[in-house]
Amino acid sequence: MFGIPREKLPVFCKDEQRINVLFAPLRSRKVNPKDWETKISHWKIFIRTYCEANKVYSFTLSSLSNVFIRNGRPPSCLKEVLEDMKYNGEIQLIEVFFRKNNSTWSGWATDVLIKRPLLWSYNKLKESVVPSNIEENYVYLELVKSQSAELLQRIPEKQRNRVISLKQLMNLLGNNDNVENLKLLIHYLESTQQVSVTINNEKDHLESLLIKFGDGHKTTLISDTDIGIHTLEKNEILLTEQLETLEDEVEQIVNEAKMHINKKHRQMAKNLLRKKHELEKRIQKKSNALINIQTILENLKDTNTNADVLEAYKNAVAAFNTSVNKQGISEDAVEDTMIELGDMIEIQGNIQSALATRPVANDSNDEDLEQELAELLETPDDKNSPDGGEITDLKEQMGALELNLPSVPDQDIPNLLEQNLSVTSQKQRQSLS
Repeated sequence: MFGIPREKLPVFCKDEQRINVLFAPLRSRKVNPKDWETKISHWKIFIRTYCEANKVYSFTLSSLSNVFIRNGRPPSCLKEVLEDMKYNGEIQLIEVFFRKNNSTWSGWATDVLIKRPLLWSYNKLKESVVPSNIEENYVYLELVKSQSAELLQRIPEKQRNRVISLKQLMNLLGNNDNVENLKLLIHYLESTQQVSVTINNEKDHLESLLIKFGDGHKTTLISDTDIGIHTLEKNEILLTEQLETLEDEVEQIVNEAKMHINKKHRQMAKNLLRKKHELEKRIQKKSNALINIQTILENLKDTNTNADVLEAYKNAVAAFNTSVNKQGISEDAVEDTMIELGDMIEIQGNIQSALATRPVANDSNDEDLEQELAELLETPDDKNSPDGGEITDLKEQMGALELNLPSVPDQDIPNLLEQNLSVTSQKQRQSLS
């Protein structure tokens, strides 16, 4: 229905009675404000659903009237709906949308303080005198904004911060986007400083529009170096394709020459070989040119890398100086602190040495005590010992004591035990008898 898949239709569009009300003439807002606002709101939802489903970012009153046809008639209230959307800033005339933004302060001030008020006054006067044209093209701002954010998400990381043409962008996106819609999105991103755009001198307008996507933050303007790198990369691709074509031609000529040799067509084979040699010369020239282009590109990339590294060094030095100045650190302050630290360490060492010193006794010293102990150990008189010499006499008596023990038998103990048992047994029998 109306170019919208049934599963995406708003709920109120599935009711025949409510659709009839939508297509009916719009009553005066003064009579029933609530009914007027509800109907306008439903039509806005209806238009947005159609635009999202069909990727329509701009439209006219005429184009919408041709889409929303019921029973052979367009809705009679679309004009009022578009006027309300325009009044609320939801849509904008395409010529106003494509006005170039001013990047300088003076240009911005001139635009805001002079041009815009004059343009607004002119448009208001025009609307009051001249009726709205059904062919006026409006840009759906809310949809363009959401689709622009989606476009940024689709750009690979390697394609950011480098220049690509509109044609390359279309190939990158798979040629699924309308060119005019893509221009609307790119212009919106440029107005929000998320991409940079410039026009190059190319015959093909798709190649002449150059775009530079940022990395999610504000992008830098396209420089002459960026354009030079883009031109070199385009020539690199062109030369590579030409070399591939020439290589294929050489291979085909070799196969044809072999076929003529098999057929004994020597002259035809020679002509083909001459052509092969000419192609090989062209291949060599183009190959040298390709090598030169690739060398230049690598040098340019190294230059950019070196510039980034140098900028990082500068930022690091600036950050270090800021940190040092903020903390109040200086070479003299550090030297003074280290000297004070050395003095404190020396004082602490002296304190520890003083605490480890043994106090001197009043009555005697260690040497006197050692001498007295040695004299006591050298005294021969044991009777002065606490035991009165009894221990010494006991040792002498034990030494003089003699023990008369039997000698060790010659026979084994078991045999001797049997003999003793036998003798005992005989004595018992004799006593019984």
